[in-house]
Formats: sequence, structure tokens, C-alpha cells
Amino acid sequence: MNGLLTILMLTFFVVMHEAGHYFAARYSKVAVSEFFVGFGPKIFSFKRNGTEYGLKGIPFGGYVKIPGMDETENTDGYEDNELFHTSKWTTKFFIASSGIIVNFLTAWIIIFAIFITNGVTQPTLEIETIGESINEQKLSPSQSAGLKPGDRITYFNGQSVETWEDLVKIIEINPGQEVSIRYVRGDSTYLTSAILESRNINGSEIGYLGVSPVIEENKVGILTAGVLTSKLELDMTVAAVEGIFTLLSPENIKTLLGTYTGEAVPDEARPLSPIGLAQAGSQIADNGYINLFSLLAFVNVFLAVFNAIPLIPLDGGRVLLSLIEGITGKKISDRKLYPVAALVIFIFVFIGITAFYLDITQPIKL
Repeated sequence: MNGLLTILMLTFFVVMHEAGHYFAARYSKVAVSEFFVGFGPKIFSFKRNGTEYGLKGIPFGGYVKIPGMDETENTDGYEDNELFHTSKWTTKFFIASSGIIVNFLTAWIIIFAIFITNGVTQPTLEIETIGESINEQKLSPSQSAGLKPGDRITYFNGQSVETWEDLVKIIEINPGQEVSIRYVRGDSTYLTSAILESRNINGSEIGYLGVSPVIEENKVGILTAGVLTSKLELDMTVAAVEGIFTLLSPENIKTLLGTYTGEAVPDEARPLSPIGLAQAGSQIADNGYINLFSLLAFVNVFLAVFNAIPLIPLDGGRVLLSLIEGITGKKISDRKLYPVAALVIFIFVFIGITAFYLDITQPIKL
């Protein structure tokens, strides 16, 4: 059920993105010939004010068709001032960027609603649970150190820790190292040690102790929620940019090609199709709907950042072309960029097919 909810929300967010283009075009007096939810075979449609609206058979997203966005298409029946490619550069910029803005705004609203209704969740230095070994050892580092739920870590490897983030940073930079741990249990303070395990994340060795923190919740006001929302969305944007660079890197593309020769693909290297996102959403929702909606907020940020990539046929490519036209006064023909567009489409189709294949044959486990 939660997987289906994730799929429906993903479709909704993509349709909202396209609605941004639709309303921007309508506001700018530019024609919109089609607005469909889904892809594939048409189920039904109707036409109103020159636009065909409808539903298609594959409910993964949707699209808006604006005459003149492809300069080679037949635009008979439309006036020049109704076409995208004959519009002013400011109009092109507005229409091309509107979907990106909608996704960023949607993410902001979701995050803000989470902060207003649930406050701020803050991890403490008190241990909530003890994890198992990730290196197939009998005991995890936390178990071998004798740590238990309710213990509060105060010093780690000789350094005072004030926050959970402080503790995580020290753990991560000491994979395979023996560390000292001072903690409080009840009214007594104890000193112990452990050899941290190691896990590989994005090609880097990261230390692992095997503890999770007790989470505290504190209510916040509207102003504080707004500031925290903006900061978190900025952090999500940076994470999305880094994720896209990693996904499209030659090394990662090579790793994904190994999918078809039987090689294992690490979770951090694989893209997610709507099926994989549904799998992830279902598992995340088991730990609370706040986590699911946080994931959906990040999905919006990722959609915005992905579409902002400055390459045709993505929105970012058209934003870039409109800016070049505005600065130089010269219009760059889409036809000159068709080879680049073909390469971009080929790469994205490969990633999409690989994502579906992995999500079907190797369901993601969080």
C-alpha cells in the first residue's frame, strides 16, 4: 500500500512539474497543444481551448506539449506569437524554468509542513539500539564494547562529543581502528574500547560502530520552521547535485554496464526507477510517514535539480539557451544541438532501463 502511495505521489509531482510549464505558457499567451497524465496508449482525452487533455496507460508521470519547442515540428494552425521558439527570451526562460520552480516549491511546502506539525527531531548521544556486525563478525563493535540501550556516550577516542554529529564524524574517519569510548550508565561512568568495522560508501572506507541514537522532538514556530526548511532544502539540493554527478560519472556508468555481465552493483551506485522508489518508500514508511514524506520532499528536489541540468532536451538546456539569447541577442537553433540531445537521451534511456532491471531482479533493501 505504501509502495502504491509512493508511485501515486511521484506521478503527482511530475504532473505538478508539467503543470508549472502549462500555466507559465498560458500566462505568457503561448499555445499548449497537449497535457497528458501518463505515457503510452491513450485511454481517453478531451479538447478544450485548443489543448487536448487526457490520460494514458502507463501512469508514471505526464507531459505537456508546447508548439514550437521543437523547431522541426509542424506548427500549422498557430500564430507566430503562440509558438515557443518565436517568443521573447524572457518568456522562454519563464516557461522552461517554471517546472523546476514548482518542484522546489513543492519540496519546501512538504518540509515546512513536517517541521510545523512535528517540530525538530534531534538525535541525542543516548543509545536507542545496538546494531549487528556488517562484516560478518560474531559481535558488532558496539556489542564487543559492552554498550547497551540507554547508555550515553560522552567521550569517543579521547575527544569530547557534544552532539550526535560530532560522534558520527569521529566514527567515520576511523575505519578498522581501535577506539576508546567513555559513556554514562545510570549514575556511573565507564570506559571501554572497540575496533570499528569498515563499510564502503561511494568508494571511501567509513567507520562503523553499530549504534543508533534516541531521537528528541521539539516544537518550533513558523519563522524558525521557515529558516530550517530553507536550510534543509539547500542541503538536499547539494546532495542531489552530488548524487547526479556520481550517477553520471564515467566510473559509475561503467559499474552500471556491469549489470549485464552479472557483476554486483552497490546500492549507492544504482539509480532507482519508479518501482525501486516504491520499494524504498514502502520500507521507509514502516518507520513512520514522516520519513516517507521526507523522501518525497527529496524526490521533488531531485526532479528539480535533474531537470535543471543545462543540456537539451532537459529544461535546464532551454533555460541556458534563453539566457544566451538574452545576453548575446542571438538565437541558437535547436537543430545544432540535436547530436548532444541524442547522446543525452541515450544515456538517460540506458540508466532508466538499468534501473528498472535492477529494481526487478535485485529489489533494494534499506
